[in-house]
Amino acid sequence: GDWGDLDHNAWAGTVEIGYQFSACPWTPWLRAGYFISSGDDDPTDDNHETFYQLLPTVRKYALFPFFNQMNNEDAFVQAVVKPLPRLSLRADIHFLQLQETNDRWYMGAGATRERGTIFGYQGRPSFGDKELGTLADITMSYFFNQYFSGLIYFGHVFGEEVIKNNYPQGDDANFGYIELSLTF
Repeated sequence: GDWGDLDHNAWAGTVEIGYQFSACPWTPWLRAGYFISSGDDDPTDDNHETFYQLLPTVRKYALFPFFNQMNNEDAFVQAVVKPLPRLSLRADIHFLQLQETNDRWYMGAGATRERGTIFGYQGRPSFGDKELGTLADITMSYFFNQYFSGLIYFGHVFGEEVIKNNYPQGDDANFGYIELSLTF
């Protein structure tokens, strides 16, 4: 397609594998996967090659949105257990890097405001580096009933070169929240 006056040649792909031990207590579910999307190796030519996620749902893949699916490689492992029928515990480790070092580190979740000039993405320079960081996180979900649920999340990023170059005074980060949902 086209990206303004440029040719747009971008791609993305993913592979995941998992197994749920449904006959075991707590029904453990183990998963692993790899996601990759294109970055632009030469921002000065006539081709735009960065995969662009138009209106993403970041929370499905990243509960700590310091990265998204643009110019990204994400190798992950995940374990989910259900110690009680209404309680679910999930632990993830994501090994993150940029696909193309000449492109940017993109973050954000897309459109977040109805009005205004903020579209919800930002790009930081890669400084020619590839390694973004390792994210370790844990999530606890509890369903009080069919309408009301709660979630507690905590994630820690061990920042690598790209983050260190952008934030030299602190390359690690923590993020957590409590969420209550009413569905009807």
